[in-house]
Amino acid sequence: MSFFGRMKGFFKTAPEEQIVGYSILELKSIFLDAITDAVGQRPSYPIFSVLTPVGVQAYYSSFLIDKAETVVLEKLIGERFSPVNEKAFNGLTVTRFQHRSRSEYLIFSISYKEFNSATIRLITNSSELLSLLGDTKITVPPPWVVFEGFEASWWGGDMQGAQGFYNDHYFFPFFSALSPAERSDYYAKYSASEDWIRSLELTLDL
Repeated sequence: MSFFGRMKGFFKTAPEEQIVGYSILELKSIFLDAITDAVGQRPSYPIFSVLTPVGVQAYYSSFLIDKAETVVLEKLIGERFSPVNEKAFNGLTVTRFQHRSRSEYLIFSISYKEFNSATIRLITNSSELLSLLGDTKITVPPPWVVFEGFEASWWGGDMQGAQGFYNDHYFFPFFSALSPAERSDYYAKYSASEDWIRSLELTLDL
């Protein structure tokens, strides 16, 4: 069953549960204008999913970025959106924004608790923002940064736990979309060892 298939069933039994600090009813009252699943050339990373299966006219994404790149992301948002209000959810600040010139909205939170990275969670009906995020070429920190001390030879295959979740949901969708030249730049940026380069290149052949 797909993620949003499970989500739809979940909300049938737990209507008070929340996505990024907002209930389904609250989200329905914010995102009123119908969206389509066609958002031009959607980026390979971050991955966005439509919330229409649960009746919300918006897109949802959860993705990792390098901590140093949060400034770029916040600037991109700040140039187009104005904050409306804030609330606390799971120990995090969730900010709701409104576009300055259009009926577009953004619900946004950032966490530094997981994977030695910044975890971004957002809901938006702005196709412009989705495209801009793809064009920004945000970076997922590599395994040797996220899991300090983890051996390169252990990477790949049927990983479980935190490593498997990070790879399946964040790293591999990002890494597998890089061109050979982009991968070379990525290795240089993060001072990848020969062992890690060899291990990651092998994952592309699996």
